[in-house]
Amino acid sequence: MAQNKIIIYGDSFADPKHRINIHSEVIGWYDLLKSDYEVINKGLSGTGPHYSFKEYYRFIAEEEDLEDYIIIFVLSEENRIAFPNANPSHISNINWDFDKKESSNEDEHEKSVKIYYETFKSEIDFFFLTQQDELMWSNFKNLGFLYMNSLLLNMKTIVFHTDDIKVLSRIDSLNFKKLNNSNFYFHPIALGYDSFNEFIDIGCQSFVDERRNHFSQENHTVLYENIKKAIKGEYDNFIPFISGIDYSYNLGKVDNSTTRKFIYE
Repeated sequence: MAQNKIIIYGDSFADPKHRINIHSEVIGWYDLLKSDYEVINKGLSGTGPHYSFKEYYRFIAEEEDLEDYIIIFVLSEENRIAFPNANPSHISNINWDFDKKESSNEDEHEKSVKIYYETFKSEIDFFFLTQQDELMWSNFKNLGFLYMNSLLLNMKTIVFHTDDIKVLSRIDSLNFKKLNNSNFYFHPIALGYDSFNEFIDIGCQSFVDERRNHFSQENHTVLYENIKKAIKGEYDNFIPFISGIDYSYNLGKVDNSTTRKFIYE
């Protein structure tokens, strides 16, 4: 049966509403796919695997014609938890430092998150301390789960990740090409790396990224073309992402009010 439907899971790299109010002229990679496929996009800015997999579990449990679908999954940071009774796109501002083993609220300006964090801080800390090792390994397990389902459920699955996967980035000997087959592809380079490389030397300044899905139009198009190649199994024929784009209006602005380096929401 032909796989003519695509369903997308992920964070702000996939969210169809991300920065559309700033750059409505930019056509997202997911919208470009609509010329070839029926596309369902579950991407939501600020969320992580915990949120995305809830949507994915529901899909594989309820959808009868799974073989009709191609899955595109963008794995985000492991500590982005969809805590109960909170806005999933805001609550990821509650962060966990795996080395210091302590939580923090990265956005003091979002009142609802500030109140939530201060109210439930002890419970949040208890959760993270209890789940520290599980979360460290979670994207390793998530990758294996998606790989297994691509085989057992016969769903072409294409996986990207947005930042260094904590455990995977520490195991230099892993050869991810071993996972790739006619039904599965894992892209070994983080999208955040190629996103950052669009800039012409911003150094270590704090930066507010105003690009749509953290890419300029050129790299939305590159990502679209590479996804089409992945669907065809042309894994060794990817187009390199473009770097050093000098379109300052399209990138963002320096933010002197924060000490953070460039990050994505």
